[in-house]
Parts: sequence; structure tokens; C-alpha cells
Amino acid sequence: MEILNNHTYSEKFQIRIIRLNEVKKRTGYGRTSIYRKMEEGTFPKSLKLGGPLKDKNTFDSSAVGWLEHEVDQWVQSIIEERDSNLIK
Repeated sequence: MEILNNHTYSEKFQIRIIRLNEVKKRTGYGRTSIYRKMEEGTFPKSLKLGGPLKDKNTFDSSAVGWLEHEVDQWVQSIIEERDSNLIK
């Protein structure tokens, strides 16, 4: 199976983009904390959903989203970190 950016072809079609409200629900963090953690490099980076601006007189979509599986992996890593600290 062909590999595309570390994902197989079949996985590529299962990728979902989730918006900020869903990220907040899944993490329990607010907007400021999410963006701060992104800046620190401790949270997945967002994707700009609007394309490059072709005409400065047109509407610029500033919408962003996150890859669902990256947010889910981050949540799982927090759970694993907690569990590993309980064992010690």
C-alpha cells in the first residue's frame, strides 16, 4: 500500500479535521491554553483551512482546525503519563 506523509492510502481517507469547539470539549482546555500549548510545542499544531489569499479585496477565511487523530493521540499521551506516574 502506498505511503502518503506517514499514512497509508486507506488511512488517508479516514482523516478528519475538527474545529476549536470540539478540541476544547476533548481536552478540557480553553482557547488560550490550547494556543499557548501549541506555541510551546506541547500540543498538535492547527491547520489553516482557508487557502492563500489570491485577491486582497476578497474574503480571507481565517478558519483553522486540528487533525482528529493528533488530538486523540495527545489525549492518550496525557492518560499514559498519568498512569505511569501512578505505578511509580
